[in-house]
Amino acid sequence: MAKKTLEEKIKDVAFWTVIFLILYLILGYLLESSWLSKQIKLDKLYDLLKDGLGITAAFLAPVAAFLLFSDWREQHNKQVRNEFAIKVFNQFELFERLIQEANIIHIEMDYLVPEESRIELNYDRIPIYLNHKIFKENQELILSFSYKIREIQECYNVLLDKIRYFGIVASKLEDISKIFLYLIAKFEEINTVDEDNETYSEYLQLLDFNSSKIQQYSELRDDVSELIIKSLLVSLKAD
Repeated sequence: MAKKTLEEKIKDVAFWTVIFLILYLILGYLLESSWLSKQIKLDKLYDLLKDGLGITAAFLAPVAAFLLFSDWREQHNKQVRNEFAIKVFNQFELFERLIQEANIIHIEMDYLVPEESRIELNYDRIPIYLNHKIFKENQELILSFSYKIREIQECYNVLLDKIRYFGIVASKLEDISKIFLYLIAKFEEINTVDEDNETYSEYLQLLDFNSSKIQQYSELRDDVSELIIKSLLVSLKAD
């Protein structure tokens, strides 16, 4: 059921206020009629109307104040919630962009491989070992990939913090907690040190390792998008 706007709430209060006033006047009229033996004096009717308006105003003032305060509080809470939601989305965009930048670096590194060294199953392939000139001449490019992965990791940690803060502000921490724990576990799984996978003796092994890292972070990005970002954007659109 859609929530009523402030204007609709005020109209409801005005309606019930009029009803209250009418009922008060009718009841007062009946009581005054019995007291005056059905002879209503003009001053008594005036007093009755004045008292009715006074009581109605006394009834209306706190109700209107409560509605205004409730609406302000709701709007304020919604604004704060949206601000935290936007922070999560902005951090996610940064996380996504860093993954794209890492992929670009990987593509640049892949272009360095000469054709005679590219096909691993080719018996005539010339391996590119650690002492090859590709490693020496492109050391800065190769290191930049590691630096970019570190940026991705730091960005993701901040993203997790912002998701947790959003859950607290939006009173959805209990709903988000399971997703939050899953995303932490997935991140730790990616960054678990595996000596067999992280060591390499030639350039193609390094490229395979880098490609695997990008794939893992891309899957993690998709998980965040599916589990958090989609519903977050829907809530922003609804507001």
